[in-house]
Amino acid sequence: MTSTTTLPGRLITLVRRRGLPVCVMLPGAGGGLGPYLRLASFLGASHSVFAVRAAGLLPGEAPEESVDAMADAALDALGELVPSMIFGWSLGGTVGWELAARLADRGVTPDLVVVDSSPLPRPASEAGDDRIREVILTGLGPRPEPSTVERVLETVRAQMRALLDHHTTAVYPGRVLLLMCADTPGSAGEFAEREESVRRWRELAPDLRVQWLAAEHFAVFDQDRLGELTDRITAFQAEPAC
Repeated sequence: MTSTTTLPGRLITLVRRRGLPVCVMLPGAGGGLGPYLRLASFLGASHSVFAVRAAGLLPGEAPEESVDAMADAALDALGELVPSMIFGWSLGGTVGWELAARLADRGVTPDLVVVDSSPLPRPASEAGDDRIREVILTGLGPRPEPSTVERVLETVRAQMRALLDHHTTAVYPGRVLLLMCADTPGSAGEFAEREESVRRWRELAPDLRVQWLAAEHFAVFDQDRLGELTDRITAFQAEPAC
């Protein structure tokens, strides 16, 4: 049987521009690419933009059970593509880091943009898990097929279990832009967790820039918030390489 890490269809073309550098996007929990489409259109002015969708979303697929497996699958999905930039939000940022570290082992150090992600094991939270599932299922539309809902939920469950166990340890030598969400509903403890994540990212990235976004975690890609994100990425890209 074909391995889930080599099934066709994991690499999705969002914007193809002949002769331009490649940007690879890694989705958040649930694997949906809908939140990324506006940003991909913006990045398409300067890049060919691809995404690696999550395993488990098609009939017969099983989701990966660890962040390392997700990163290995993303690396396989790239094939001969050599990205100049990797973008990841939430789970996608954690997977994107591991993908970038694997590419660095091959002598390639793409720019890395990580949005509101943590290198630390994810604290178990029933309320947090319920919120994630609610947002993801809402994104499926008003009448999703029951089989689609079950595949998505199974994928999300596997992804959340993977984050409970994952601790990022790889040092990444390339340029990194870390954008964390400052406006987060909930307890002060959630902001403290983000600050602890930033401290750990600093230990892992010698060439790290940290900035804070006004948007909350699930509003980063909203039309009225997207300009803040694209402005930060544009400025990052314009910085001269050290």
